[in-house]
Amino acid sequence: MRVVIIGGSHAGIAAARHLKKVNPNVEVLMLERSNVLGYIGSSLNLYLEGTIADLDEAKTATVSQLMSENINVFIDTEAIDIDTEKKEVVALTKIGQEPTKDHFSYDYLILAMGSSQYQTGLSLQSDREITNYKTLEQAQQAIDTLNKVNKIAIIGAGLIGFELVESLTKLRKEIYLIDRMDNVLFRYFDEEITQKLLTKLPDNVHIILNSNVKEIQLDASERVSGITLTNGQRIFCDAVVFAINPRPNVSLVEGELAINMDGTITTNEHLQTSDPFIYAVGDLVSINFNETASSIYVPLVTNAYRSAMIAASNILLAEKIAFPKVQRTIVTELFGSYFASAGVNEEEAPFYGLKVASLTKTYTQQHLLAENGTFELTLKLVFDAKSQQILGGQLMTNQRDQVEVVNTLSSLITMQANLNQLSTMDFYFNPKFSLPLHFLNDLAMEALIRQ
Repeated sequence: MRVVIIGGSHAGIAAARHLKKVNPNVEVLMLERSNVLGYIGSSLNLYLEGTIADLDEAKTATVSQLMSENINVFIDTEAIDIDTEKKEVVALTKIGQEPTKDHFSYDYLILAMGSSQYQTGLSLQSDREITNYKTLEQAQQAIDTLNKVNKIAIIGAGLIGFELVESLTKLRKEIYLIDRMDNVLFRYFDEEITQKLLTKLPDNVHIILNSNVKEIQLDASERVSGITLTNGQRIFCDAVVFAINPRPNVSLVEGELAINMDGTITTNEHLQTSDPFIYAVGDLVSINFNETASSIYVPLVTNAYRSAMIAASNILLAEKIAFPKVQRTIVTELFGSYFASAGVNEEEAPFYGLKVASLTKTYTQQHLLAENGTFELTLKLVFDAKSQQILGGQLMTNQRDQVEVVNTLSSLITMQANLNQLSTMDFYFNPKFSLPLHFLNDLAMEALIRQ
């Protein structure tokens, strides 16, 4: 059997490796249009804050590594057409000055083309404007620009925008963070958590909400000089960064496969597309979210890996695996604190027709014998107001080891656990490491009493 994979990012690599793990004899071909494999899209932040010395360190695989695993890799090879009747991919390979056209037949095809931060109507041809920085090449260009400028407007106060803000403030840049919503980190955190975050912002960060960019001004040298917002405010800046969610790269299959209203490829629960011999994974698909009975677009690396392994298993194994509901579990570090979230937050719950209640509590003692007062953990539970089923959870802490609580929350949501079950759940106790009553036990009990 031959399986062709289009795309050499996280999902494509995970699919290729899982195929070989399930059946070492399957022939796997990977086509990647660039010469970069498995680049971590947030690596610009890692570079700016000094975590990595070179963006090349942010690659998760190399051609030689995959070839040593008997995966046939074709870099600089762009798929330009798929003949579903012949079961063949047509691709252009850049060798020398003239690209060559190649035909790759397949028994099964896995689409893993990933996503791109889409261009807006405000995109300009200016070496001082950064429209996005998702790819390695874009990030390298962004570094050159960021080193030259002092005032930067970042459009989008989600995770992408905030993580970039923190990296840039360490370089003492003046930052304007702009979002059309009335709260920052809208999809992940409620006001109890975000207000704590906003108190930690340095003086060189300015938040502007309930507004968007109307116009970008250029000076006589065709470089960015400022922006005008939809609320009429004028901001003088040297560069504009669109820190907005990416969109799936589906142009290759438009007209060939069914596409959802949100631009993702339509798949069944086993990740088969409208063509049963073609699977779609990673940032190309939308997924079932929590208890909302809705599918949403969640372009996370964790979902890329899981969807890729499920698709690979379903191609090779008789017993099919359905892609499970996800909790949109995330963790980030911002301004000296750790933030984590899983499931539905209280602010977005009405959009899904959910009637929820919640409880937030801050803990300042990590274990029974703790003597100092430096520990802080703020926990929030979101649960169904009637059934008390846990639907979401958020936390903020100054202790990295407490971040793992979010994985427990994600598991509880998946298990459809309720407050009663959580209040009496079995957690360990050691006076040097914990309190007699775990934070989650305590929070659930208090929620029950208040209900």
